[in-house]
Amino acid sequence: MQVDLTLTADYKDIAPICRVCSSITSQTFRLDQKQNSISTEIQFKNEDSINIEFVNKDDNDDNTVEILKVKLDGIDLQHFIYEGSFSPIYNKEWFEKQNPKPPLIYSPCTELRHNGTWSLNIKLPVWKMIMNKWIADER
Repeated sequence: MQVDLTLTADYKDIAPICRVCSSITSQTFRLDQKQNSISTEIQFKNEDSINIEFVNKDDNDDNTVEILKVKLDGIDLQHFIYEGSFSPIYNKEWFEKQNPKPPLIYSPCTELRHNGTWSLNIKLPVWKMIMNKWIADER
């Protein structure tokens, strides 16, 4: 399945590295531009998730990643991007100093400020997943 992402990267010296993956395959990308367009093939199970792992958070550089756009096979998931959740992997020394403790999961979340994984559950075919969510919307 074609995966197209638009991610911003904020850093001074150390460009963020992200791994885009499902439960089956993954690809790793260095985000060396302010705005990065990623296009790759990722295989998904019928019920799976698209995951974006921030793998090289540097506390000295304070590098960050923001997820702006997610497309699967040309279908823009912009209306569903805030259903994703981010599970950070905190620096232990930093975490121990925090009072109150930060959350273990951020949702909604599109800004990655720690190592960790942003995840959005998907069902194939994507167009049917979207239609089912719209039909069930009670707004």
